Amino acid sequence: MMQGQSKFTVSLISEGVLPKSVGGVGRWLDYLINEEKNVKFNLLVIGGPEKYSHRRILHYESIPLKDSGRVKSARPEALRDLLKMFLRNDENPIYNLKRESIRRYADCPPAGSRTFWRILTEFYQQYFPDKPYLKFFLTVKSLLSPLIRILRIDEPLRGEVYHALNSGYAGFAGAVMKCLTDKPLLVTVHGIYEDEREWELRYMQSEDWIMEICLTFFRKLCTATYEAADQIVTINESNKNRIVELGAVEEKIEVIENPVDAGTFRPKNKGDDERIIIGTVTRIVPMKGVIDLIYAAKHLAERLRDFEIVIVGPIQDEKYYRECMDLAKKLGVSGIIRFIGEDDPTRWYVRFDIFVLPSLMERSPMAVLEAMASGLPIVCTETPGTREMIGGYWPLTPPGKPKELAEQIYRVAVSLDESKRRALKIREEIIRRHSVERFAMRYLEVYERLRR
Repeated sequence: MMQGQSKFTVSLISEGVLPKSVGGVGRWLDYLINEEKNVKFNLLVIGGPEKYSHRRILHYESIPLKDSGRVKSARPEALRDLLKMFLRNDENPIYNLKRESIRRYADCPPAGSRTFWRILTEFYQQYFPDKPYLKFFLTVKSLLSPLIRILRIDEPLRGEVYHALNSGYAGFAGAVMKCLTDKPLLVTVHGIYEDEREWELRYMQSEDWIMEICLTFFRKLCTATYEAADQIVTINESNKNRIVELGAVEEKIEVIENPVDAGTFRPKNKGDDERIIIGTVTRIVPMKGVIDLIYAAKHLAERLRDFEIVIVGPIQDEKYYRECMDLAKKLGVSGIIRFIGEDDPTRWYVRFDIFVLPSLMERSPMAVLEAMASGLPIVCTETPGTREMIGGYWPLTPPGKPKELAEQIYRVAVSLDESKRRALKIREEIIRRHSVERFAMRYLEVYERLRR
């Protein structure tokens, strides 16, 4: 803490993320609240648990994803305006929010009301009459419900700065509270919200018209957040370039790279186990490319002996997990692939010989940063974020190409001693470039600047 500085309060806003939640943003949030000693924090979590406590969180609130609120006098015209979020035109009803428009939208008919159903039906008949009605209704209702619930915020969190952890619903909640209190809004962009939602919709093989209305909604949501933000921080240059393409003003954007704790993540002797342990720390979801790692295991087994692939992380998509297990059995590699489930990653980096991340989309993966700080050789697919983080240190492989992934793992494995020596040299630069102290100092500077 700098001498003479008094503590001030920042109100954090996340979408389902708590400190130490599974995934990189949860670990990032834990670094932030524990290292900013000069800051007191409130936390609002959209879709979070009803109750939560943390020694560094002064006040906690959650907003449910479903709108079940009642209003004294429902305004059908307010809902008709919000439905413009789903039309591909230049009209964005939540862009450049004003206090009076928030109060007006807060009186939307509740999502479970007959008035809500009637207005959505009228909108459907006018713009989407040839599409399946039930799909339309459920899709639009699921996207609008959190938005309306956020617009009904009547007592914003107190604080000198609002800090949203994405440009989607969390960012929009920050925009609403900024408008109601005249306090500044900081938005941190980890993954690109619009691109991640598009990837998920494509993976689910959504029909083109469903994709169009969903992506139109998300783009308008994020555009409104970018406009409302006084400052946008993102984690690398590729993110910065992308959000400028999506409509953010470049002058608002600052890059602060993710941190890693050199004391927690450090090299250790693995012990006497002669097997090569190829490990990853990841959520079990399609975007993380676990199926490609299983195919790569089959290719590796034809050339490499006495190895095991260990996958640490929660199963967040049961269907995808079953596909992974069935594929491993079909390919005859079940015996060399072990799913650990959710566990403390610090217990596993020290057991790995090689860290691999086969993701199809990444922006700045915390797990790779932790693995490099642990002195591990890295095999990783090439995405905008990994190219910037890792490309100068280790060769990257094309995403969705298991054979190339296996080939790179093999190259590292057959020269493992040399690869580990190289990894230790890389670690020195990583812990300097991504130090926790530097991260905390940069964010404190941003908070102080916004407070003035």
